[in-house]
Amino acid sequence: MRIEGAGGCFDDRIYDVDRDLCWKIVLVSVNEMGVTIDEIDEAINIIKFHNKDKIMQVAVKAIDEDTVHVIMDSTKERLQIYSWKKETGEVELFYSIFENKLREMRAFVICHQCGEKISSMAKFCPECGYKMI
Repeated sequence: MRIEGAGGCFDDRIYDVDRDLCWKIVLVSVNEMGVTIDEIDEAINIIKFHNKDKIMQVAVKAIDEDTVHVIMDSTKERLQIYSWKKETGEVELFYSIFENKLREMRAFVICHQCGEKISSMAKFCPECGYKMI
């Protein structure tokens, strides 16, 4: 559900992924946005950050073992009461990076024998020959 408002945007999405893996992808995605991180709370999976225009935060909540709720909120310091300008840029950037990383993680696995990144469809590691389970 996306809510666009006075100088900001709130968006939440549900993904079929483990919470710990999701949190790692969130941290990488936020770092790639080129923002300044203000606070990270690993215990409850919330990261607060900002750029020159917006204050933002992302939270990850587990729904069950393999499903998470990812919430992204972006707002200006001051509300813009009379503005028709879309303020979704940062939210769209975050989800674009996050979903690309998630697709990449699902497409590859790490070989338990040699640590090489290989296709998740491989039956054997092309580097060391280890039988993938």
